[in-house]
Amino acid sequence: MKKFFGIQVLRPAVFTLLIVSAVLFVITPFSCRLTEEGIEIFPADTKAPSVENFSVTGASRLLISCSEKIVLDEICVLELDEKADSSQAEFTREADENLFAVANAITYSESRKCAEIELSAPTQVGKSYVFSGVIYDTTGNSLDFSQKFFGYNENPARLIFNEVRTTYSKAKMAPEYVEFYVLKGGNTFGLEMVSAANGEGKKYSFPSIEVKKGELITLHGRIVEGSEGSAIDELGDELNLSLAPESSDSARDLWKAGDDKIASNNDVLLLRDGVSLEIKDALLLSASGKEAWSKKIMTEFAENAFNLGIWNGGCLPENAVCTDGMTSSLYRSISRQNTSELAARYADATNLPDYIQTSPADWIVTDKYYSGKILVSGATPGYENSSNAYSAD
Repeated sequence: MKKFFGIQVLRPAVFTLLIVSAVLFVITPFSCRLTEEGIEIFPADTKAPSVENFSVTGASRLLISCSEKIVLDEICVLELDEKADSSQAEFTREADENLFAVANAITYSESRKCAEIELSAPTQVGKSYVFSGVIYDTTGNSLDFSQKFFGYNENPARLIFNEVRTTYSKAKMAPEYVEFYVLKGGNTFGLEMVSAANGEGKKYSFPSIEVKKGELITLHGRIVEGSEGSAIDELGDELNLSLAPESSDSARDLWKAGDDKIASNNDVLLLRDGVSLEIKDALLLSASGKEAWSKKIMTEFAENAFNLGIWNGGCLPENAVCTDGMTSSLYRSISRQNTSELAARYADATNLPDYIQTSPADWIVTDKYYSGKILVSGATPGYENSSNAYSAD
């Protein structure tokens, strides 16, 4: 009787165990291995690989880095309509009408965690695209991955700050401006100008423009009321399209959207690469008598420019270009005085260093003067800088 009772109790328990095991087998993949104690069962890897980095390394090259060994499949690149909204970034591989390129070749790193993709067609600088593909790991887990990106700039232009005016007049439809000199021709896409006084959210990103060595580019700080139809960005070869006040027929005019000051008398301006954030040029501005920058971001920008060797002499306000006198006249500007010297020194653009060193000694605040009965402005957007220094006396 005891034996019969034991069997009766054991049978339901075994049956229940078998059912649970079968369910777990269906809903939970697992692996097993034989040990001295018996069979050890443990869950299999069901986590999809994650993308740690996606970068554009050339007009036809993309790089993907993942958390584990990978295999790529179903790769394609879609070209986005620049006039459409950003929802196009959600396009899938079925959107054949937008298909731009596929993978021509895939090269994996030795660890197989990185893959370089050579596309069947080169992207165009500044245009918008979406990469799409499936990423598998070695256990068969997959990740559908898509990423918006811009066409690679293989020939970036080299610009330097050349002139700044921090004052503006609504009545005279004359905004502030920042002028740049082109030391090396190329494309401006990827460059951005940021003012520490305004912050990162109000930076200016250059569009895709092919510029020539020796060009002047005036970035006007705002489109003043009344000049909306005549303040035109000159993105091509025609430099006389902009008819707003202070436009130049011999230089390139660009206009910043919004109504914020593009630069202030107490400021740190950076010209940098928008992707790597590598600083290309810097300009420190401060009124006299200031011992410290008023914002943390100003201190950070100034220290970065000084530590890189772009701005010489120090990173405190006392080491900046003195902007005294800039608050009261449209005829004054902060003007670089060694532009011609730099242009001659780097006439061969292959000799350009990573950074052009500058200091307050290279800059002055210019002022108006009379040539006979003609009033000549010290502010010269789109024209050669004045050398008539402002004096408080």
